Amino acid sequence: MKFPFGRRLPAAPASAGPYAAAPARRRSGGVLLFLTLTLLALLLGATIGLSSPVLVTILGGLIFIVLTFLLLNSYQLVLALLVLTFLVQGSAQYFLSNRQAPWLVVGMAAIFFVRAMMELVFARRGAGAKVTAFDDRAVLGSLLVFALVFGVSTFFNRPSMGQLVVAIKGVWPLFGVLLALAWMRWAPQQLERMWSLLVVFGLLQLPVVFYQHFFISGTRATTGHDSVVGTFGGNPLGGGNSAILVLFIVATMTYALSRWDKGLMSRRMVSLVCAVGLAVILLGEVKAAFIWLPLSAGLVLRRRIMRNVASFIMYLIFGMVLITGIYLTYNALYWGKLINKQHGAVAKLEAGGGYVFDPRSINYSTGEVGRGAAVAIWVNDKLSSTPSRLIGYGPGAIKSGPGLGAGVLFKRFAPLHVDPTALAVLLWDVGLLGTLAYWAIFVFGIRAGWRYLKAARGSPAEQAIIETSTATLLLFATLIAYNRTLMDDPSSQLLCMLALGCVMQCSRFGRAREALAPAQHGGPAAARPLQRAHGQ
Repeated sequence: MKFPFGRRLPAAPASAGPYAAAPARRRSGGVLLFLTLTLLALLLGATIGLSSPVLVTILGGLIFIVLTFLLLNSYQLVLALLVLTFLVQGSAQYFLSNRQAPWLVVGMAAIFFVRAMMELVFARRGAGAKVTAFDDRAVLGSLLVFALVFGVSTFFNRPSMGQLVVAIKGVWPLFGVLLALAWMRWAPQQLERMWSLLVVFGLLQLPVVFYQHFFISGTRATTGHDSVVGTFGGNPLGGGNSAILVLFIVATMTYALSRWDKGLMSRRMVSLVCAVGLAVILLGEVKAAFIWLPLSAGLVLRRRIMRNVASFIMYLIFGMVLITGIYLTYNALYWGKLINKQHGAVAKLEAGGGYVFDPRSINYSTGEVGRGAAVAIWVNDKLSSTPSRLIGYGPGAIKSGPGLGAGVLFKRFAPLHVDPTALAVLLWDVGLLGTLAYWAIFVFGIRAGWRYLKAARGSPAEQAIIETSTATLLLFATLIAYNRTLMDDPSSQLLCMLALGCVMQCSRFGRAREALAPAQHGGPAAARPLQRAHGQ
């Protein structure tokens, strides 16, 4: 009996041209790769024999970077970046107390950007793609203005090397994802797979959040709910990125609802995603969920909601029931004791979240400064000059905490931490001009996404991505004044850059116009299961 793989392949005909040598090239490439790996393994083994952890770490990191750069293309690298950012680095911070884990994301982001630019320049990827619109010009213009203000502020304020390195590491690496999506032509299936992967990550948050809520947060004397962060990083005893967890979950729920609205996801699947999402939101208390959830859901379901008066009333009642349920759950699990012991409506409102807008919310014993108070300190600062108001005190100037990269304003305001929000960080570091330019990136990104949807461009799958991305950018525009994660947290930045990059990718390279599928408004195709994405 002869096995099929034992047969000899016929010789390539003479007319095969240059492709006839392809198998030989693949064999020679495999041999070269084997020899390279062998040499690297011997070198690493010899270094281990020197008993120097520093050398082993440096050499091992270099080997990892080189192999990753050579073996993976830009699409595979961005998938690896998603896994590393949303699952690995946050878990390493929370469960292993590894505060240096975000540097892994920075390194991977740099590798991805260099690889993507090499493919763009040498492989001429997307060179033949037709640009159908330039709605992203204002976004790139705002980004350029922000970069210029960042550079001018650096030139005139001359921050220390450590301060500058930390500032650049905190702000810029993930912008490479935005630029790669804006300049290169990506297949729609690749974008679909990225967002489908995020939905999977969202489903994986439930067991982690369940464990954190019932087995970890109870060990904290106060505000134990801050320990519920999923895989998004933090400290079990000091809190973490609970707001980013909830924003991420809202984004995945939005994507599921948008695909269901267009007949691309079954009712059973969207129900599962939304049920898991609501469970995560209820277990990880974040007040902004009252705004984020109806805002994003209303955007993607706007046609169903505004179909007629009866539909509008039905969705309005459903939304009110949902928000009331979230409030009652939060009140029972987190707020009850704190709010109920207050006397008077004003005191209850203040304890329930009104302190966020209080310009006097300052705790000198802990150094905690409220969001409104941080902006009030900047406005009332008597030592500020006109240049510092316009371009700030330099990148990283307000970074709080001792150690590498501590800002020049740290000692001035100690023990207060006057950088609780990205808005406060931007005002101190790059001034009014940099703050307005940064916020304009989101404003023009939202405008580009809305124009894409209004023009009914692209396929239903692409429109689902743009609806979700536009809604996510809208949430991030509010997040600038809510916390500071956009200034130093990789998971927040990557989700933001992915959403903005998808808007720019489809706005620039998407099809000019395509009629919506009949299933968009609930036709027979609405019962079809989620289609599998085929990446290239």
